[in-house]
Amino acid sequence: MKFCSISILLAIAFIGNAKANPQQEEETTEPCLADCVVGGSGDLECTFEVRRDELASELGYFEFRGAGGVNCGSTNPTLGIMKGVTYFFKQPSTGNYFHPIGFAYYPDGALDDQPELEPGIAPPGSGSDCGLTLSCPAPMYISDGVYLGKYSNNADIAPVNGDEDFGLDAYEPQFKYPLLDWKSRGTYKVGLKFDDNVFEDDFFYFCHVHKFMSGRIKFLDGNGKDSLRPKNDPIIPYKYQQPDAYDRSCGATGISAYQLPNDQCPSKFVCESMEDEKPSVKKFAECIDTMNCAMITGMTTKVNKGSAIALFNHQMIPHHQQAINMCKALDIEGSTECDDIFTEEPQCLLKVLCQEIINVQNAQIQTMRGILSALDLDQTDDCVVPIAKSAKSKKSKSRKSAKGIKRD
Repeated sequence: MKFCSISILLAIAFIGNAKANPQQEEETTEPCLADCVVGGSGDLECTFEVRRDELASELGYFEFRGAGGVNCGSTNPTLGIMKGVTYFFKQPSTGNYFHPIGFAYYPDGALDDQPELEPGIAPPGSGSDCGLTLSCPAPMYISDGVYLGKYSNNADIAPVNGDEDFGLDAYEPQFKYPLLDWKSRGTYKVGLKFDDNVFEDDFFYFCHVHKFMSGRIKFLDGNGKDSLRPKNDPIIPYKYQQPDAYDRSCGATGISAYQLPNDQCPSKFVCESMEDEKPSVKKFAECIDTMNCAMITGMTTKVNKGSAIALFNHQMIPHHQQAINMCKALDIEGSTECDDIFTEEPQCLLKVLCQEIINVQNAQIQTMRGILSALDLDQTDDCVVPIAKSAKSKKSKSRKSAKGIKRD
């Protein structure tokens, strides 16, 4: 069951600063182009290498390498494709873990109850009856060189065939395996050939596990370089996160407002003096202090609408965010640097552990937010508990109690 709708994000926003989505600009004339060569069949074959910048937001955002292997620029860039041409979206890097790419006619696809590119779904407004023959444009999911489905509109991948199975149901679960199991299964890529001649609107790439990571794809004109329709339509209905300078220094998201001293937190969490520590450890300790304050502040909540489920989620979400931020900060500090994650070196064990924490717990946070929405519970219900005031109150009560004790 898929929880969470775009309205949730509009209600709670993302934690941290947000920047205007560049794809919300009125038009894009020059999208990022793929790396294209003439394939074995004599037809053009184009490739985007999919990566992810996990520090770009709480969830991270997609990155792509296109023509000449050059990075497309910003995270979640607008991509350009030609109709009737085979495109491959390769997902080789570890950053793709828990992020199987998908394609939909509107942002976030089925995660927001929107139609995806599937054999039985005709492009909106095309008037095509391809849905009846299960032959509509759809991605074809490939693992370690083996096509996982039965549908095909591309003879270069598999014999042309109408079927509802395009491989996603086998591809997506692999991305949720333990990291080393996922990595050991070889290469992952998705083939896409859009062969409907009527539909010319934009469509979208997205993550099948994490919402709010959508980016735009535009069709190219006859020269294969410029947008056929420069106008960006439909608009992606949410902003992209942008961690501020302090968050970036820690590799975290949404913590800068909780730097110590803070009235709702102790004076410190890391007890020893950091003066003699190397700079990276000193900075990591400072970030831990700030993260702990953010978590403690986030976990001072009311019991929303008398619901134990609300209390559980309101307590657990900051706890998960803390774990994610700690792992990213440890990456920034350098203690998870690892050349081969299959070795049992301590740094490599931590790298694997943190990759699983970051990606699994981010997905769990979205599930918890979806549950709150499904039960009509508030996304947050915080209360303020000043530490200083509380401590003074306890001291006062302690003194009063001591005065009331009779001594022999």
